[in-house]
Amino acid sequence: MKRKTAFAFLLLTIFAGAYCSFRYYHDSVLPDKTIDEVYTDQLVLFESVKPKKYVTFTASDPLEPAEEVNDAVVGWITIDGTHIDFPICQAEDNDFYLHNGFDGKYNNELGCPFLDYRCEGDFSGFNSIVYGHNVNGQRMFADIALFREQDYLQLHPTGALTLKDGEHTVRFFAYMNVPDNVPAYHAVFVSAADREDYIDYIFSEAVYTSGHTADELKKKDDLHLLLLSTCTYEFTDARGILIGAIE
Repeated sequence: MKRKTAFAFLLLTIFAGAYCSFRYYHDSVLPDKTIDEVYTDQLVLFESVKPKKYVTFTASDPLEPAEEVNDAVVGWITIDGTHIDFPICQAEDNDFYLHNGFDGKYNNELGCPFLDYRCEGDFSGFNSIVYGHNVNGQRMFADIALFREQDYLQLHPTGALTLKDGEHTVRFFAYMNVPDNVPAYHAVFVSAADREDYIDYIFSEAVYTSGHTADELKKKDDLHLLLLSTCTYEFTDARGILIGAIE
């Protein structure tokens, strides 16, 4: 009887171990492997259409190679020394590119960085809000969360925003850690007072600011802000927003 009991216990242990191994592979290893493959494919595609410096394009449009794949592309954001080097698309809503890649196909929820549909497609509005997923392994917009530490901003103070008319410098000056339903995501400004209130809001709610003051920015008649937003998980629906001025 004792032998039968021990044998039954051994079988149960083996089956339990096998089941746990299967669940781990199915829930963790397999999804990670799939994401790795999809992300690698995306990076290969990005590299093939990335704007190249010092190259003359037809109609002087550096986004031309990317437009041949997807005419919804409106820009390209690069922050040297980080993993941020991606095309920016714009759809008719803020849902499509949460689930689909740069080529418009479903890509296991990696999505593609995209400009808020309410913002001007040429980034000429007062503020332009770009969203991207925070994916394990510092993929997509995950590096935005690293800017919560001001020292990281000191190491990466600028970015490059490539538009149809060429490359623009983005000088970062603030980082916010906020819920997903705050005024930072307001995108329609009717008056100068609205814009000044928005600048005051950024400086009052930012984790830190650097390089610019609110009064200085209010005096700029041609101020165009860029907000790079991603999930950061410190609390429910937490968002990290890196904010810069487009020059």
